Amino acid sequence: MTAQPEVRKTVTEDGTRIVTERMDTVRSVAVGLWFETGTRDESLRQGGISHFIEHMVFKGTRRRSALRIAREIEQVGGYLNAFTGKEVTSYYAHLLDEHLSLAVDTLADMVSHSTFAEKMIRREQGVVLEEIASYEDTPDDVVHEDFNRLVFGTHALGRPVLGTRKSVSAYTRDDLVGYWSRNYTPGRLIVAAAGAVDHDELVEMVTARLALPESRRQRRLVSVPDVRERFFHRKKKIVQAHLCIGCRGLSYADKSRYAFFVLNTVLGAGMSSRLFQRLRERHGLAYTIYSFHEAYHDTGLFGVYAGLEEKQVERALDMIRQELNRLADAPLSRLELRRAKDQLKGGLTLGLENVSSRMNRLARMEIYLGRYHPLDDLLAGIDEVTAEEIQTLAGRLFHGHPYVSTLLPDGKPAE
Repeated sequence: MTAQPEVRKTVTEDGTRIVTERMDTVRSVAVGLWFETGTRDESLRQGGISHFIEHMVFKGTRRRSALRIAREIEQVGGYLNAFTGKEVTSYYAHLLDEHLSLAVDTLADMVSHSTFAEKMIRREQGVVLEEIASYEDTPDDVVHEDFNRLVFGTHALGRPVLGTRKSVSAYTRDDLVGYWSRNYTPGRLIVAAAGAVDHDELVEMVTARLALPESRRQRRLVSVPDVRERFFHRKKKIVQAHLCIGCRGLSYADKSRYAFFVLNTVLGAGMSSRLFQRLRERHGLAYTIYSFHEAYHDTGLFGVYAGLEEKQVERALDMIRQELNRLADAPLSRLELRRAKDQLKGGLTLGLENVSSRMNRLARMEIYLGRYHPLDDLLAGIDEVTAEEIQTLAGRLFHGHPYVSTLLPDGKPAE
């Protein structure tokens, strides 16, 4: 269907995996340093430390000040950023191919030689506390976090990536350096690059400039227990109500993932989805309504979000439950199945027309699947999905009592 990209992989002597996808039609390159560490690796006392370290890595090294780090990539028209998730942390840059050496040098310096200066730690604690406050002032973020905790309970996957005010305020330099040396090691690192990149040159750059703590310590993932708690309601001084309803989802490598992609598209992806058409177009209950999912090594999260008037919450929940059950009770028609597949394949293909998306996909496949899967394989897997597979999967996921979290108005907010 499409020309196969040039994808290569090298594993260095210290265990770092370097994967590249060369694209001859572009002049830019996206490169990322992906560590297999995140919220899931933290103890309760360490809550949010992976995210805090992400901030601190930008605050100065032995060679670069925080200002120089901020300025160096931007002054050549590039983009430098990072994010922390439940299972991964990524530091990445997107810039013209002629400046790849600068990007690798900057990223390698940041993750190898950050000073974690006491003064910067105190300052950044204030920044992250403000980030938590901003998060708490965003109702849809709050209800999603409540829902996440409801599904995973006290397990680390159920904790916020940002941590709590108590945990963030208690970090010491020893905490940060100790956690860094144990978890940010070559065996947990994937260097991914896509675009106008020469694989061998990148390998030389990485091996010459990275200097991570030497460790062969293997990552151990604590299994996710079942949770009995099903409902959670929070009151807050807001105007609109917000709700999430859903269940455990699928892991990244689950054999039913293609059927799951199609199911999610039918249910709540876009304006033509069943939920959007029923709750918004036919009944006018909500402005925003969609389904979502997150995949991890051994489990996942699936849900439906809606923002609407408080008086419409019960009616909306009934309709959402009906749509979940309808997927389990009756197979899709041939026409709806074909439309969903075409929508999904088109969206996936268009989404991979930029180098940052390619780099992201390359890294995640290495982390979760252990090898590269061409886009054509993904599209073929979607084409092979049957209506019966989707119906069976819906029954497996939705029959029973789903988790529900709601954020409801608590009186009239101040003017």
